[in-house]
Amino acid sequence: MANILIIDDDKSILRLLEFTLQRAGHAVLTYSDGVEGLAQAEAKRPDLIVVDVMMPKMTGYEFCRQARTKPVLKNTPIIMFSARFQPVDRQTALSSGATDYLSKTTSPNDLLKRISELLPGHTATVEHTAVGLFSLRGGTGLSSLAVNLAVSFALSKKKPTALIDMAKLGGHTALMLGMRPTSSVSQVLSTVRELTPEAIKPHFIQHNSGVHLLGSALGYDHELSLTDSKLEPFMTAIKATFPYTVLDIPHSLESGFAPTMQLLSKILIVITPDMPSLQSTAITLQGLARLGIPEKKIELIVNHTISTNALPLETIQKVVKRPILTTLPFEPEMIKAVNSNKPLILHSPKSAGAAAIIALANKLVS
Repeated sequence: MANILIIDDDKSILRLLEFTLQRAGHAVLTYSDGVEGLAQAEAKRPDLIVVDVMMPKMTGYEFCRQARTKPVLKNTPIIMFSARFQPVDRQTALSSGATDYLSKTTSPNDLLKRISELLPGHTATVEHTAVGLFSLRGGTGLSSLAVNLAVSFALSKKKPTALIDMAKLGGHTALMLGMRPTSSVSQVLSTVRELTPEAIKPHFIQHNSGVHLLGSALGYDHELSLTDSKLEPFMTAIKATFPYTVLDIPHSLESGFAPTMQLLSKILIVITPDMPSLQSTAITLQGLARLGIPEKKIELIVNHTISTNALPLETIQKVVKRPILTTLPFEPEMIKAVNSNKPLILHSPKSAGAAAIIALANKLVS
């Protein structure tokens, strides 16, 4: 049982939530305005707070901002529960300090499930690490790094690992693994009615390393839209299916994709040591901040795709104003591995590049 505080100026919503949560065994406190709710939250220190957005005296956004300045509420899970559900509303809520943002059309069972996941002491039934690789600029070696990270997870952890090619069209992960995908992310979203683990798993094909691949669309009939509303429940189903997931994210920052990015454990921005890449990285960091992605989720990786004339690490850090998680050396065997349809880790397991990627994988799950 948990102590849950609810704030909403709609009495019918208050009664419905109170009944739902009490039936699930929780103790519930209800308030109809943000000012009183904030004072009571600070005094009573609930385990979790559910708050509306549009209320008299104080909006839910302002409630979150003020709650996060209170030491006793700094880490309390806050669910913003609203009739408004545009991407911008979710982004504003998360940047204000909300832990999650749910529509009032969410079913009682789904609300209870999310509350259970957020309550202190909750242990997920499946350990899960989800890593997304991103760069606004092409040519950073992002897809080959995504493939090799996924293989490293699968081999070292000996657990099923999902590799998902989010390219809108014509991604290369399948080619690099020497595989022919039978489905794609866009086909799953358009054909699967209920995005459950049982429904999505048959769309993956398994590599002999233990990687389960869902490739990108190869034809224009199935081009992926990053603003598809089913991407977020799709990612939730992935997390319930695979202990480890690697996403190859296309070179585009779209607000509709932000809720999916919020579900990732880490977002790796892949940089090459040259000025155009640094310029793109600076823009990327600004864009992710505008989308409400927490800084703690973001890591920078420098990937040496050329052997000479690279900018020094000190210059890179000075420009991006952030620490670098790791630097991957130039690896001449990488292009040979790509052209032979094998991941570098399997093609040249003793190479310096393979060792660096394995070390990165270990960092991400340590």
